[in-house]
Amino acid sequence: MIKFFRKIRQNMIKENRVSKYILYAIGETILVVIGILIALQINNWNEEKKTKAKIKNTLVALHNDLVQDTLLITNGLPYVIEQFELNESLRDRVAQPKATLDTLINITRYEFNPNWSYQILYNTNAYNSLNQTGLIESLSDSLKANIKNFYNNKFYLNNKVEKITNDYRNKVSSFVDTYAFGSTSLHDQGPLINNLIWENVNPSHLAATFQGISNFKRIQYKETKEEMEYSLTHSRSLLQHIDSYLKKL
Repeated sequence: MIKFFRKIRQNMIKENRVSKYILYAIGETILVVIGILIALQINNWNEEKKTKAKIKNTLVALHNDLVQDTLLITNGLPYVIEQFELNESLRDRVAQPKATLDTLINITRYEFNPNWSYQILYNTNAYNSLNQTGLIESLSDSLKANIKNFYNNKFYLNNKVEKITNDYRNKVSSFVDTYAFGSTSLHDQGPLINNLIWENVNPSHLAATFQGISNFKRIQYKETKEEMEYSLTHSRSLLQHIDSYLKKL
């Protein structure tokens, strides 16, 4: 094809047909430009197709992460609620007008369990991939805002839980340096140690210690509960949004 066009140009030059040669050169240039534009358009289509496939795969992975997270929350939330309510009931009993030192000792010695709730390790690989690859910017404004708001709030609440958990862990360390660990059978010290610990307990110290540790436990479980409830509710909403978006791809 190139030889064919070259031959035409050479013949025109030999025949001194300058005007027709110029028109031919312009036409040839236009054809070349059109060819380049078509090639670029095809390349753009291919790139868009690849990007759309990456977005779809990442959103499917994000969908799966959220489903797994909702299962973790659904399994763990009842225990957190139970422990929060148990701690509140113990605090209420101590706060009653008829409460005595024996009430406080009995609760602290036999009923209060200083164990805490460990944070759920959420699946964030797909979300991190969306951000690191920049694919999140290719999503619709509404879905992009929904994803960013959800994870920003989730991380903020998670950081609060982590901080109060660390504070509570320090309180537990201080507590077990003075008193028996509590109601859990995993830390049963036996009658000798238990009796020696509680035989000459300092009422003021015990009251202040129980007040402090039970209050920190209240906050720890309260914030854990709030984070899990937020994540559960908004995960379900985000899942619906992702499902709707995937159907349009």
